[in-house]
Amino acid sequence: MDNRERAILKTLLYSNFFDYPLKEEEIFKYLITDKKIDKVQVHKILKQLKKSVKSDKQFYFLFGRKELVEKRLDREKISLQKFKKAKNIINKLSLIPTIKLIGISGTLSMKNSEKQDDIDIFVITQKGLVWTTRLLMIILLFILGAYRTRNSKTYSDKICLNMLLDENFMKLEKYLYLAHEIAQLVPVFEKDNAYKNFLQANKWVEEFMVNALDNGKVYLKKKSNTVDFIFNWLFNFFAFEKITKFLQLTYMRKHI
Repeated sequence: MDNRERAILKTLLYSNFFDYPLKEEEIFKYLITDKKIDKVQVHKILKQLKKSVKSDKQFYFLFGRKELVEKRLDREKISLQKFKKAKNIINKLSLIPTIKLIGISGTLSMKNSEKQDDIDIFVITQKGLVWTTRLLMIILLFILGAYRTRNSKTYSDKICLNMLLDENFMKLEKYLYLAHEIAQLVPVFEKDNAYKNFLQANKWVEEFMVNALDNGKVYLKKKSNTVDFIFNWLFNFFAFEKITKFLQLTYMRKHI
């Protein structure tokens, strides 16, 4: 077995862990290798691996896991409904002047959500205003009835603030799991080319998956304006970040 065959099997093994069969173009995109393999080669190798790799309805999976195809199709239907809700909420969150990027992450980014799942979102903030942004988002999500609290009885369609990053500290640690999170992120809102800058800061993803970093479509783009500048200046002038960080960490320590 050569390195190209191993790369395809590793890719399918990883997706198998999440009960997620892959289309051929997805195998190419998420191929776990740092060596270039073109689409024609991927197609040929998949045919050569027919003893251990099976396909059905354009999806590829490991031998004995055919049931994953129907599972993925069912989850895609559920995910489409969640996407609509997520975009509607993100559209409102984008009014917060300290936000530079909001993307859908986690299982929903791969259209692999189940009915009871919450919605993970990924956020990049104005430099030095992570804690201020987080508090503003929580307040707005509470008003919208969409925030996933620690005591929520049900999580379905509630928003989970999965990760918030300062725009000056966008580079993540080098792990395969985080490489996947970056590659599968669905950017919904961005300001000042934040998504492009985020991908540039994490070019190391190509050390794990050489084809993964393509610029996804951003549904809503904006540029910072005078109102954003005024709000960000006020937040900094009145030391909002120190205050909001203290308040939130004080609350969090009770539950750690």
